[in-house]
Amino acid sequence: MSIYADYTADEQQQLRAGLQAAAVAVSAASPGRPEETVSEGFAAARVILESGPDYVANTLVTSMIREVERRLKTEQPFPDYVEVATADGAHEAAIAALHAVSELLDRKASPGEAAGYKEWLLRVARATAEAGMEDQGFLGRGGVQINAAEQGALREIEIALGVRSSPASP
Repeated sequence: MSIYADYTADEQQQLRAGLQAAAVAVSAASPGRPEETVSEGFAAARVILESGPDYVANTLVTSMIREVERRLKTEQPFPDYVEVATADGAHEAAIAALHAVSELLDRKASPGEAAGYKEWLLRVARATAEAGMEDQGFLGRGGVQINAAEQGALREIEIALGVRSSPASP
């Protein structure tokens, strides 16, 4: 069992970057209006902060949630989500960050902790994809919950993390 504090400063930064990357990879794959991107960022944050009870057995995930909460309470700055998600090369950089965090977890965490953390990142990505209707027409008509670009991004995230998605997973 490991916790966030067991990782070096560089490794901690990789773990934090992985959280953001899970959401950014989806948002950047299907850019929408800024308010849609903001909604996606909030959806990711909500899953990160509210999923603790589902991962109580995974000390790495729960300690990471506590770290995010600590950063919020001490008002440490977080990157502007819209700016990060709409930057040139954001999708590719996010996928690369997910590959890096996956390698770190495989190297340093127990197999169960690594699998749980990766599943958590995929859950963050899925919540981002489900945050709003995509491909809406005039006056917000039509659209789909998850469009083809977001589905493709979710598959890329699964590959980067070495996991498969399960709609029923916590």
